[in-house]
Amino acid sequence: MADLGIIARVSRTLLGLSDLDINDHSNYVLAGPQPVQGAVQWDRQQISAPWVDGDITISRRRTNSTESISIYAAGSDQANLDANIGTLKDAFFQDRFVLQIIVGGSNHAWDCEAADLTQVLYDTSHVVARYVTVTFSVPRMPIPLAGGF
Repeated sequence: MADLGIIARVSRTLLGLSDLDINDHSNYVLAGPQPVQGAVQWDRQQISAPWVDGDITISRRRTNSTESISIYAAGSDQANLDANIGTLKDAFFQDRFVLQIIVGGSNHAWDCEAADLTQVLYDTSHVVARYVTVTFSVPRMPIPLAGGF
């Protein structure tokens, strides 16, 4: 079975910088098995009657979804590792950014808002190896900019 090529980028327009490659296999590796799950959640307005079973949806809209994205950050030394983690934080802390993931040539992109940093696995063994997992909780718009989900 052939490996799928994965390109993953975070736009840094608000920082005045080029896109950050979060799967360059040098400074960053996108953690798997799936970087984005494509969930859709509905905000429903429903009505009911006291003696009628069930509810009827009278309107609905898609709400923002939140994706958990983990990235392995690497560094040639401790200062470089810390700088790479800082670069990741800067990219994901922008008010708005585009997360683009291309899997086997299939392009997917989402309009995202400032992410929450949920974990930096900065324990002794990972720091010594200079290979730390950084996990973000990323709110994204429900309709993709590209791709089917």
